[in-house]
Amino acid sequence: MTNLNLNTYKGLEDSVEVPVYDPTALVPSIVHLGLGHFHRSHFCYFLHRLLQQGRTNWGIEEVDLLASATKERAEKQDYLYTLCSKDPQGGEKACIIGCIRGYTEGWKYPERVTELIARNQTKLITLTITEKGYCYDAENQSLDWMHPSIVHDLAHPATPQSAIGHIALALCTRKDPLTIASCDNMPSNGKVLYRCIKQYCERVFPEVLPFLEQSVSFPLSMVDRITPNTTEADTAHIAETYGYQDAWSVVSEDFLQWVIEPEGLEGLPDFSKAGAIVTGEVESYEVMKIRLLNGSHSALAYPAYLLGYRQVDEAMRDEYLRKFIRECYMQEVGKSIPSIDGFDQEAYKDQLIARFQNRSIKDTILRLAQDGSKKFTNALIPALQYALRNHLPLGSMVLALVFWIHFLETADPSVIDDGQKQELLSAASVIESEPQQFFSLIGISVEQGSVLKQPLLTSLEQVNHDGIAKVLSTRT
Repeated sequence: MTNLNLNTYKGLEDSVEVPVYDPTALVPSIVHLGLGHFHRSHFCYFLHRLLQQGRTNWGIEEVDLLASATKERAEKQDYLYTLCSKDPQGGEKACIIGCIRGYTEGWKYPERVTELIARNQTKLITLTITEKGYCYDAENQSLDWMHPSIVHDLAHPATPQSAIGHIALALCTRKDPLTIASCDNMPSNGKVLYRCIKQYCERVFPEVLPFLEQSVSFPLSMVDRITPNTTEADTAHIAETYGYQDAWSVVSEDFLQWVIEPEGLEGLPDFSKAGAIVTGEVESYEVMKIRLLNGSHSALAYPAYLLGYRQVDEAMRDEYLRKFIRECYMQEVGKSIPSIDGFDQEAYKDQLIARFQNRSIKDTILRLAQDGSKKFTNALIPALQYALRNHLPLGSMVLALVFWIHFLETADPSVIDDGQKQELLSAASVIESEPQQFFSLIGISVEQGSVLKQPLLTSLEQVNHDGIAKVLSTRT
C-alpha cells in the first residue's frame, strides 16, 4: 500500500482532497511552538484553506520545546498528513495538508529556536503549548517566578527551556515587527502572553522593552475544535477507506471556530477568507466557549468516569448526565456570560451537546479530566463567583465541584493527571473539616468559601451516601 509523502500525494486525488499548491515552494513565514493534534486540525487547516485558494504562499516551521517522538514520523512523510473530520451524522471528509515545512526539536537545539523566531522571514508566531506552558500564576496575574523552567531560564537565559524565555531571547536580535498569537484555551490569552514576556524582559532583557511595546502584537484569540488523540483504529481507517498509509494522521470533529481580534493582522494572510471571525469581541466569545464548552467538559468528566464511562459520546447517552450538563450546569453558567450581538446562546448550548454526542469522535473521559485545577479555575470558578455576587442559582456548579472532589477521593491515583495532584489529594482528604484548603487551591476566597461550605458539604454527603447516579436522577 502507498505511503504518504511528497512523491505519492498527487496520485491520491481520486480518493481524498490533496494540496493544489506545491508544499516545497512555500515560504516558512510562520513559527509554531507546540506541535500537537489540535494545532494540526485547527490552525494548519485554516492556513491550508488559504493555500488551496491561492491567497498565500506561507508555510510553517514547527517547534516542540518538550521531548516528543514526532520527528521521525513527520519527516518520513515529508510533513504531509491527513486530516479526517467527522460530523455527528456519521459523515466524514478527509484532506491531505502540506503547510508544515520543517520541524525542530527545541529541547535539543534551543539556539535553532532563537534563530527561527529572530529571522526577518518570520512574520507570525503561534502557540499551542497548553495553559501550563505559559508558566503563569493566574492568581497573582504574574509570571510564575518559581516555575522550574523560569528558574532555569533566569539562570541560563542564553539556553532557555520555556516558551517565554525563547521568545524573549529571540526579540533581543529581532529587527522587524512581529505578531505573536496564542491559540490556547486560556482566558485573555494574548494579554497573558504579553504580560509574561514583558515581566521576563523587565528582569532579564530590559533593553528589549521598547521594541516589545512598539513592534510586537499579541492579538486575543479563541479557538475551538474537538481533536482527540489519534488511535491505531484511526490509522487503520485511513488505510482502509482511502487506500494509503498515513502514520501521522489527525481525526477531529467537523466543527471549526477561530475568533481573533484585528490587532497585529496587518500584513498577514487574510484568515477571514478561510472562515476565521475577526472581531473586537473576542473576549465575549472566549468567555462563552471556556465556560460552556470547557467547563461542561470538566463537569461531565468526573461523574462520568466514576459511573464507568470511558468515552465522551457514551457518557452523553446517559439521560441523567446529559440533562445535568444541558439543563442544569449550562443554564447556571450561561447567566454569567456577556451577550454577543446576534448570537443565540441557547442554540450554541444545543450545538455543544450534539458535538459531545458525536459517536465518530472517540474522545476520552480521562482526556477531559486532565488538569482539573487549571480548567475549573478558568471555566467554572469565574461563573460561580458571578453567581455569588449576584445571588443567582449555583447548585449545579457546586455539584460539579463535588463530583471532582469525589473523583479525587475515590479514583485510582494513577489516573489523576494534574499539576497540583498532591495538593488536591491532600485537600480532598480533609474536605469535611477544612474545606477552605480546597477552596484556596481553586481561587475561592475565605469569604466566598464561607458561603459555599455548607452547600458543598451537603452535596458531598449526598453523593457519598446515595451515589452519583441517584443524586443525578434527583437533580435533573
